[in-house]
Amino acid sequence: MSKDSETRRKRRASSIADAYRQAHEVMSAGMSIAICAGVGYWLDTKTGWMPVLTIIGSLAGCVAAAVSLRDLLRRLDKESQKRRERRNDVAASSGLPDSNDKDSCSE
Repeated sequence: MSKDSETRRKRRASSIADAYRQAHEVMSAGMSIAICAGVGYWLDTKTGWMPVLTIIGSLAGCVAAAVSLRDLLRRLDKESQKRRERRNDVAASSGLPDSNDKDSCSE
């Protein structure tokens, strides 16, 4: 196996692992809503305060999910920015026009 094809295989495996990790984080956010609402409902049945704790549990789950998704989006944005900077550095070192530079495009 050539070194180039092995590098591509490792990069592909890494991107698949990243996709699974991101999907896991999104699923965990959804599960936090369901679990918190379920705990609220269970507490409601035990205490007799029927809608109150279910609503509080649902809201707590929504807050936990929002924080989790915000962290995921921040991390993805940083990774995207690093890739963009790396691509621009490679383009600058090879003498190619910058992909973000509007003046280098022909009309």
